[in-house]
Amino acid sequence: MPRTLGTLVLLLVLAGCGSEPEADVLNPDEPAFTQVDLLSATAAGGEVTTQPTLLPDDAAVQEYAGQFRSDELGGEIIAAADQADVPEGQQLAAAVVAVGCEVPTKVVGTGEGDDLALHAVLPPSTKQCFAPITTVALVLLPE
Repeated sequence: MPRTLGTLVLLLVLAGCGSEPEADVLNPDEPAFTQVDLLSATAAGGEVTTQPTLLPDDAAVQEYAGQFRSDELGGEIIAAADQADVPEGQQLAAAVVAVGCEVPTKVVGTGEGDDLALHAVLPPSTKQCFAPITTVALVLLPE
């Protein structure tokens, strides 16, 4: 038993030695983005992208919302963008973060600045779907 315990302690010590922080870990004091809303609709189309699209004005929001087959999702994007409080030094952006059977619970990011990538956090798949659900994340990014 003492030999097993000693080996275990040695492995734990060695596992911690020499490990460097991951480059993708964000500084929690300065988030790379703020999630504003997650909007979903069935059979709305769209393709998943990790790169957010900037929505600097109403025309950009209208154009982004117009890409979807669902007027419902397009209308929700326009309404959510209109209601979003965009503080000084921030900008509104959107990304299709999921197309599938499950609706994401939240969005996480890796990288920062132009290298920021958004990823959906999906619950375990528990159902078979007949039409995919498109989810768009509205986020605030630093300028």
